[in-house]
Amino acid sequence: MTQRALLIRDDVDTYWLACQMQHRRITDPGPAILNDPRSGLIQRRVDVDLFVVSLHRLHTVAKLAAEVADPRKVLSEALERFGVLTVGLPLSDGEPDQPTTIASVRNAFEHGQNLTIRGGLGLASGPDGWWISYRGRMFQTKDLLAAAEELHRAVRAAVDPEAFSDFHGDHPFIELRDPADIARPWRPGSDITDRQAATMARMAADLRSRVSRAQ
Repeated sequence: MTQRALLIRDDVDTYWLACQMQHRRITDPGPAILNDPRSGLIQRRVDVDLFVVSLHRLHTVAKLAAEVADPRKVLSEALERFGVLTVGLPLSDGEPDQPTTIASVRNAFEHGQNLTIRGGLGLASGPDGWWISYRGRMFQTKDLLAAAEELHRAVRAAVDPEAFSDFHGDHPFIELRDPADIARPWRPGSDITDRQAATMARMAADLRSRVSRAQ
């Protein structure tokens, strides 16, 4: 349980970082790679694609955490809320036979050569993100990013107690705890290393004292 929680903690941090990186590129694109006036727009379209992929991966890890690393059973509510926050805006009164989800949007990007799946996918840029429309629904990337942040925190709250108890782990990529509550993880032999470090510090202090007296 602790090792599984540790792996999930690091994965969910990685995908949340990926969501932030890609959304930053969407709103603040870097210099154009190609010598073509359309290059910037194409690059942002690629970043929207990768943003959705990262968001889908974050959601997948959260669902896995609910199945195998949630002993207190707190993630089902967080996953339901993520579903509500990412439901998008309806574009018409009628809904398709299969409701549009983040997974189906990701599939539309992933299987772009399949026109049956890709049909209905649209993109539009805005000042603080992009709009994604797909089969009766429209999603704003900044709202999806906010939902991702909330889900990330929920997963961390669920798996952190077990993850921090596994001596294989190091400090998380993203530190959510109060600095006053952070303790160095114990590792086999770490007490020996601490004693050695204390001894070296005393020896260095003694040497400085002798040099000072000699002067």
